Amino acid sequence: MSRSVIRVVKVGGSLMDLADLPDRLRAWLAIQTPAHHVLVAGGGTLVEQVRKWHTIRPFSNVAAHWMAIDAMTITAHMLHDRLPEIALIEDERLLCQRVGHRDCTIFGPAPWLRNGEPNIPGTQLSAGWETTSDAIAGRLAIALAADELVLMKSALPRPLRAEPARPDLTTLAAEGYVDSMLARLASELPACRWVNLRGNPPQEIQALRRAADGRG
Repeated sequence: MSRSVIRVVKVGGSLMDLADLPDRLRAWLAIQTPAHHVLVAGGGTLVEQVRKWHTIRPFSNVAAHWMAIDAMTITAHMLHDRLPEIALIEDERLLCQRVGHRDCTIFGPAPWLRNGEPNIPGTQLSAGWETTSDAIAGRLAIALAADELVLMKSALPRPLRAEPARPDLTTLAAEGYVDSMLARLASELPACRWVNLRGNPPQEIQALRRAADGRG
């Protein structure tokens, strides 16, 4: 029996203040093609607070990185509280058991980032502000051999609003729309899509990888 399609979905931390976030997510999930959806919650205002601390009283980039990762555990639990019907998993082995079936999982990535991700072939994530939940979701998509990566944010990339062309990751990283680490992962990523979940209705665009990749 063939495995289920796997779709990794980064739910941006900027969306956590949406009063109707659960309804918007449920509605979006309901119209997607069948897949196992792995939801990764961004750090949002918790990570921004770490950034402020790092600026006011500097500490190491590595320490800041892991504080931000641990903040994502809190937002994962927040997302699960708002979507209690979706299981919250922090164990990579349990996640891998689940993704073979059509279902949905919220994944808290901190244990995997500490113990599993460094052992996965390919471009490893760096420990610094260049790595955010964008790249973490991307690296997870690579590790799971996912079929698609979806980045949910509060706006679409600026090039889309200016013209209909599909922007590539390198351009978007230079503009600060995605982190630079995600652009470094471009050649290893599955198909990518962005969703503005604040839109009424939500707006989407398919992404190009780096022009050199040739698969976009």
